[in-house]
Amino acid sequence: MRGMRPGGWSIGIALLVACGPAIPPLPSRGGPAWLEVQSQHFTLWTDAPSRRAHELMREMELRRQLLVTAMKHAPSEAGAFVIALGSSRETGEYLPGNAIAVAWDARNPAGQPGILLAANHEDQDHVVSHELTHVISFGFLRNQPRWLAEGIATYFEMVDLEFDQSSVQLGIPREDRAAALRAAPPLRATRLFACKEPSCADGLFYATSWALFSFLINQRFDQLGRYLQRLNELPDDRQAEAWAEAFPDLSPDRLDDELSEWLISGKAALPRIAVAVRDVPTRERPLGDADALAARSLLDLQFKGVEPASITAAEALAIDRRNLLARLIDTEITHAIAPTDARATAAAYPDDWRAWRLVELAVKDRAEAAAARARVCALTGNGAPGCARGGGRDASP
Repeated sequence: MRGMRPGGWSIGIALLVACGPAIPPLPSRGGPAWLEVQSQHFTLWTDAPSRRAHELMREMELRRQLLVTAMKHAPSEAGAFVIALGSSRETGEYLPGNAIAVAWDARNPAGQPGILLAANHEDQDHVVSHELTHVISFGFLRNQPRWLAEGIATYFEMVDLEFDQSSVQLGIPREDRAAALRAAPPLRATRLFACKEPSCADGLFYATSWALFSFLINQRFDQLGRYLQRLNELPDDRQAEAWAEAFPDLSPDRLDDELSEWLISGKAALPRIAVAVRDVPTRERPLGDADALAARSLLDLQFKGVEPASITAAEALAIDRRNLLARLIDTEITHAIAPTDARATAAAYPDDWRAWRLVELAVKDRAEAAAARARVCALTGNGAPGCARGGGRDASP
């Protein structure tokens, strides 16, 4: 299993008020109840009230509908794991600086794209909608260069969802993005494509990412679809090949010229997308102390490091040795799992492919490992890492 990418993709800023303990007690010790709400595409764990959890779920499903419609109905049923803590003070225990939301891709012990957000935040700066766009896009586009990830998120971040609307407008830039492009020309393509770390992602980088994605979706829609397809098909280190195949006529210099001309000409279209507002079928179940600790362990691993994550996962497993999330995190950290623990976890979660991946990793018997692998592939429709290739073990969940 591969570790999480430190820091996630993107950070939103909001003021936090700090006084008193940020992390509330566990449910059994007088803290708020934890709840799981699950829809077709999202699993939400939260210590916020149930009503707020269902509001978030409806918004996430609607945002997903908009993204897949605008981007050619990208064919994926991949789920995302959402942790919505009750307040920005609680998220402040994990997030750097004054951030109130961060998304990450599927390369983490949970095996799904994920997001941490503050359930009580009103998102006046569209930070949460930006991060929700990230986590949704990670579900159907696994391999995203940084500019593309931010281009998609900035393109959709300003969509305000009012549930009595029949359509919404896409592509409106946030005012600071537009101001950055009024003050300076967009970054040159070579510099934009070379940015892979947060240190180079300044305001002009975000603004140029918005501009380039807008240009492609306006002027090169079919080629953009091909580019996204090839990104999913090629490994991470061959992203440049995907661009060359999809846009053979757009060298960096020509791209610079066409993007600048397009911005100056004012030809940008802001499409309207029809929305089908509907009830979102969900399943709900209460979560216990072990689940709350497992969620905190995942956040510890993302934002604090291995040692605190290991301690919190051990606390969760001491309460419930079969807790799937805690067991996934513990296995990620220790690179080991006892066959008895793996089998017990799979028995508790027979319909979750990640539990059977633990069995495959743990057991020595080849026949039992092969049966576990077959179960993983059957449950994911051959979508789990290694299934399509067939044969051999794959250490990624």
